[in-house]
Amino acid sequence: MKKMIKTKAQILSEGRYDSFTRLVSGFVMKSLKETEGYTEDTHNYDLPYDVNGEESFEHESGVSFELELIVVRTDGEVKQHGKRIPYHINSFVSIDDVLVMEIIIDESYGRDYYEEMFYKINEDVRHEIEHYVQELANTEEYEETYKDRQQPKQNTADYETVFKHHIDPSEVEALVMGFHRRAKLERKPLSNIMKDDLDNDIEKGNLTQEEADILFKSWFNYAKRRISNFK
Repeated sequence: MKKMIKTKAQILSEGRYDSFTRLVSGFVMKSLKETEGYTEDTHNYDLPYDVNGEESFEHESGVSFELELIVVRTDGEVKQHGKRIPYHINSFVSIDDVLVMEIIIDESYGRDYYEEMFYKINEDVRHEIEHYVQELANTEEYEETYKDRQQPKQNTADYETVFKHHIDPSEVEALVMGFHRRAKLERKPLSNIMKDDLDNDIEKGNLTQEEADILFKSWFNYAKRRISNFK
């Protein structure tokens, strides 16, 4: 059997940021657990500073960022689209390049969803790391390194629909790499993780089935190009 040789782009795509993602996600989980039982206040953390005194998370690739963590624990119900949920996590990069992660958690569930939350936190962190890499790709210093892989980072926050946001090439990269990280942790096929995300958006009314099919094809094709063991 002929051994498949990975391209440089594939090697960069697969696993380079796994330990970094794990580190950042671990800091988030540690801080989240410190808020257990406290439902009166909003909890704010500047990471990694509030854990180890460092000003920012640094990776050998040049990726560097601070993380602002906002945790709200409530004794009331957390709802989304009229449905009760145990937690909600929203992550984005702010205009000053800080990774912001907002977590709302229903205290009545206790620790029942910590593992699932850890998967989601890893997915979001890896997603946003990809956007930071896209920013590096636009600089002269890193342009040669990433010329075969990265889409320029776009301002996708103002897209009117989920479909338009998720079909943007820079978001396709970030979404797939986030899903890939989650698939590794959950030991599930990447295609299943992608389908689950799309089904969730269909259920919420954010996507039609036709739009979901188009997105899956786009994500699938990107994964096939960039992830060597993807089937």
